[in-house]
Amino acid sequence: MIGEGKQRAYQRIFDPNDSIKKLIVFSNGQAAGELQYGHGKYVFEYDTKYSGSSFEGLEKNMINSSVELFTFFENLIPEYHRREKLLKNKNDIADILEELNNSHGALDFVKYENLHKYKPNYGERKNWITIKNKILSSNTFPNLLDVKIDISDDILDSVSNTEHSNLSGYQTKIDINLDLEKKLITESVEAQYILKPRNKEKNNYFNNEDGKKKYYPYIAVNEHLFMSFAKNELNFDVPYSAIVKAKDVDYHYVTKRYDRIDGLKYSQSDFAQILGIKSENKYKSTAEDLFEAINAKLLNQETKKEALRFYYYSYLIKHSDLHLKNIGALEIGNKKFTMTPLYDVISVGIYNGKSNDLGLPMKQPAKKPINWKMDDFYKLANIVGIREIAFRKEARKITKTFLEKMPIYIELMKDFEKMNPLPMQKTRIKSYIPFSTKLSNMFKEKVITLKKLGIIKELELIDEAGGLLSVENKNNS
Repeated sequence: MIGEGKQRAYQRIFDPNDSIKKLIVFSNGQAAGELQYGHGKYVFEYDTKYSGSSFEGLEKNMINSSVELFTFFENLIPEYHRREKLLKNKNDIADILEELNNSHGALDFVKYENLHKYKPNYGERKNWITIKNKILSSNTFPNLLDVKIDISDDILDSVSNTEHSNLSGYQTKIDINLDLEKKLITESVEAQYILKPRNKEKNNYFNNEDGKKKYYPYIAVNEHLFMSFAKNELNFDVPYSAIVKAKDVDYHYVTKRYDRIDGLKYSQSDFAQILGIKSENKYKSTAEDLFEAINAKLLNQETKKEALRFYYYSYLIKHSDLHLKNIGALEIGNKKFTMTPLYDVISVGIYNGKSNDLGLPMKQPAKKPINWKMDDFYKLANIVGIREIAFRKEARKITKTFLEKMPIYIELMKDFEKMNPLPMQKTRIKSYIPFSTKLSNMFKEKVITLKKLGIIKELELIDEAGGLLSVENKNNS
């Protein structure tokens, strides 16, 4: 097999006359090692002069071999239908690697015979922490761009025969240049921005348990909202984001790369890579495994606390698509790592109120990621060495902001819908429930759940939640 996708497999083609292929792997512009593959075997060995961080699952001072492409490299490749496009006319999944000009992080794959053409561009990078505000930029909400998209409909509709971004993941992506002065979006090879086009087709996003394809309208608005809330209300590191009206229906999502600036790349890994788990198994882990990896990988208690804060925020907004590839570690120099800025933050609860609150279950005791109590988060806090009282303080701040500020965002959505209707679910009387109502319903249901689970009381937020819980009281009277 050269790879597996959801409910399908790809056949490896063996030709005894084929020679072993060689790719030189560069990390941050430095030759890290050589990947050889062919005849059903993959071999990786580090360059003896390489002084950078080792790749998870690949040991230094030894020859690493496998019958499958190493998970550290496999996780760089787009998934499912996007991978199928890249695999056309190729005999091995590793053949894709040399085409990954703009995958996440700072890896380059160069054919041995093309080494003389490779010109690394890494020498002038500043420490990421010192320029992160410039990289991430700022945005308001809603940030609706008045720009022209100079990209063909075939590419925007994902019906072209080629991929237009090799950034990993399920959703279609396009590498773009955003010129706000010219009010123009164009495709770009060395892009600091990506565009996720709206999709009119049904999809199996969010690991649906029933496996059925469904239509998820306004994913762009959804992601822009919860990324902006995290950025502007909770002070997480979050890249610039915006939405652009599609010419027929729905919106495109635009966001800035946080691992790129002026053509320079910064190294990062997602936690599927770090844990050595194939991309198709990104939901098949546990919250404990994730936080044990976070504890081992991230720089200090502050960055570990930030990861736990993000996990709790995701729980509040029912981000059940939070899997191993939706959180990562960014290298900031001297082999030290911080949590990546947030990305792919979406409330699945808006589409399905009964969805899980998170993407990964608890291992001991086995527990689905729905309706967790504070004790579940205390367990994760303990893994990363954060005291219960310290996390309770952070959880109270986040919950208080959620209670006070999310109603403001709901009103912003209502104002937005006056000029830009966002009809979602059709009712029996042939009217439509707007996005703002679905958002409001998710919020109210979550507040009621927090009260029933005792979280509102434990965090001493009864007064702040009182008015919001009046809806529950009316329903019960």
